[in-house]
Amino acid sequence: MFASAQNGAAAHDDLVARCTLTSRAEIVFQLRAIQKRKLLVNLDIQGSRQIVVTSVLAVNEANNSIILDSARGDVLNQDLLSGKGAEFITQLDGVSISFMTGPVTLCTYDKLPALKIAVPKSMIRLQRREHFRVVLPIAKPVKCLVPTDIDGLPETLATHIVDISCGGVALADVSGRLGNETGTILKNCRLLLPEQDAVFTTLEVRNSAQIRRPNGSFQTRLGCRFIDLPPESAIRLQRFVTEIERARRNSL
Repeated sequence: MFASAQNGAAAHDDLVARCTLTSRAEIVFQLRAIQKRKLLVNLDIQGSRQIVVTSVLAVNEANNSIILDSARGDVLNQDLLSGKGAEFITQLDGVSISFMTGPVTLCTYDKLPALKIAVPKSMIRLQRREHFRVVLPIAKPVKCLVPTDIDGLPETLATHIVDISCGGVALADVSGRLGNETGTILKNCRLLLPEQDAVFTTLEVRNSAQIRRPNGSFQTRLGCRFIDLPPESAIRLQRFVTEIERARRNSL
């Protein structure tokens, strides 16, 4: 199991390396596309569970600066200006984009308060097909509630999330009542992520397997992809995946 975890970590590190942009021209291009689309951006404050939702107001390559809309609330601004930095997370055309901001400072833009960060030297750009999955801790199982209609009777089945990425999840169905047919569409599923509101999504079953449990019983493991996941939910999922990965690295 330890070797498997090491192999998974190595694969993850290799994937991140392959998806890291270091070309300044490409990084500025991505930032200007985010600005032009007026996309929502999450600033995940380091050492805090606070998260700031903002947007890119301007990208000034000559001054090496990115101007962001200011946070709503003095407490959030104080956290951002603490010097710890934050992680910039957003989605552009279904592609996850993230980087560490470094120091955040106050400035003025169009005569209004704003935030300023430096143009990053590197940026992680993970396409949907490249999303790495993180295995969730067994000691603290995370549930996905799946509405079903079995024999004409509506029912909600509780499954456990085995692993998760911004592209999909693997579910463990102990009841065996979800079946194992690929292509099955599971509507109105609820991901009960810790310490935040449930994420509602539609899942498509892409693969399935029967797994023998330590006690000798079997469970069905379903590999699913998200269908039409709203951008706001995708950002929340990316933040959750990042937190799990950060906790894993801190424990090594």
